[in-house]
Amino acid sequence: MNVGKKIYLTFDMDWACDEVMEFLYDMLELYDISATINITNNFRILERYKKNKKIDLGIHPNFNFLMNGSEGGSNKEDIIRQCKSIVPDAVVVRSHSLLNSSVVTKTLFDYGIRYELNYFIEPYEGICVYPWLFQGVLQIPFFYEDDLYLLENNNRSPSFYLSENIRMYRVFNFHPIHLFLNSESLERYGRIKENYHSFSAIEKNVNKDNYGVWNFFLDLIRLANKNGYQFDTIAGLEADEWRRK
Repeated sequence: MNVGKKIYLTFDMDWACDEVMEFLYDMLELYDISATINITNNFRILERYKKNKKIDLGIHPNFNFLMNGSEGGSNKEDIIRQCKSIVPDAVVVRSHSLLNSSVVTKTLFDYGIRYELNYFIEPYEGICVYPWLFQGVLQIPFFYEDDLYLLENNNRSPSFYLSENIRMYRVFNFHPIHLFLNSESLERYGRIKENYHSFSAIEKNVNKDNYGVWNFFLDLIRLANKNGYQFDTIAGLEADEWRRK
């Protein structure tokens, strides 16, 4: 499999506040980056995101209510419809907590979803993993997620993920809140979790002393530009070589 010189940046909104979403938008414009952003709810500058041709908006449904037997959506269709009402043209999904099942995937297909990002695979030198079709939806594995990176106290540099010996599409996933906080541990996020939508509380807890998610992200961008990588959206995989085999 030729994974080429492309990087696919994805972002799970996770109910981030308006100011954090504005920070994310400004950052993407500053570095002129294509990206896929999975939306959980409406926010102040959503229309600006929709009009930006380098940004593709997916959905980030939360099916955990159904697992836990609590309220929040009477069934999977209600949850998907709510997400699609915000982003009607969405064709990409990553579920909260990476929850997936054959029944959910089939329903997502029925609502126009064609790309699913619910499989995190820990990378290693020599790995080779292809996307695969299931229930009409392309399953695209990804190999970096900021909160899992923090959970495992991972110290891998961006250069590891761009190694030619890792044969996976280079799909990264970040959360706007971890980028803004420059989280170096999940404890930092834990300090503001109860005040998730208080921007003043978030600002007071930004990490300025240790290497964190924001530093990793900037190093990734610099390394990618230095080595001739291009950034693309998940839907850009449509014309890639797996389709022609």
